[in-house]
Amino acid sequence: MKEKLLQNKYKILLCLIFIIGILVRLVCIDILPKGLNQDEASAGYEAFSILNEGVDRHNKSFPVQFIAWGSGQNVLYSYIMTIFIAIFGNSVFAIRLPMAIVGCISLFVFYQLLKRNINKKVALIGLFFFAICPWHIMKSRWGLESNLFPDLILWSVFFILEALRNKKMRFLYIGFIILALSGYAYRYIIFLFTSICNTIINSIINKKTYIIKTGNYFFSNSICYRFTTNLICYYKYI
Repeated sequence: MKEKLLQNKYKILLCLIFIIGILVRLVCIDILPKGLNQDEASAGYEAFSILNEGVDRHNKSFPVQFIAWGSGQNVLYSYIMTIFIAIFGNSVFAIRLPMAIVGCISLFVFYQLLKRNINKKVALIGLFFFAICPWHIMKSRWGLESNLFPDLILWSVFFILEALRNKKMRFLYIGFIILALSGYAYRYIIFLFTSICNTIINSIINKKTYIIKTGNYFFSNSICYRFTTNLICYYKYI
């Protein structure tokens, strides 16, 4: 028995870390932290209104940005929340559960990111610190709509690196789709988003990871930077 435990100590430690990480993100999320934050309540009400009426509280049909109290609020989390409210009812548990699940998925993604790009030992140590990270635990237990953003960026980076490592375009598509969705989780990503896109596209072109056989590249540095400039200049109209 002892020999088997020693032989499988890595797997045992890995399972224990995953269990601890999942438990601290899921257990009693309807009680701790106590009470709803005003942004949680606002996002929950928008989700409840869209689920039942198809409009937000300002009578806007499926908006891409909530008006909320006038300063605006991101929509992606509320749209995801509608599924959980439909299943569990309009409750604190339904409001916070999607974020807790996202946080748990990020544990696995972070581990795979380190394992595939560095090594198993670093991945195990990194996962341990990530699993007990107070910031990520609190973020995962709070249904604040902007809290989706860090996890989506993590997932996007994972798939983009997989695409570059394995030379498989489908991973690149998935990575960019997640990156695009993150704009609805935190609207100010648009300034970071364009820089990330420029970096990735230029990296792919310069390293010739994917060759576009049309005689010329569809993208060049000038097009990328012009796209960035226009997007930033006309941000208020988007």
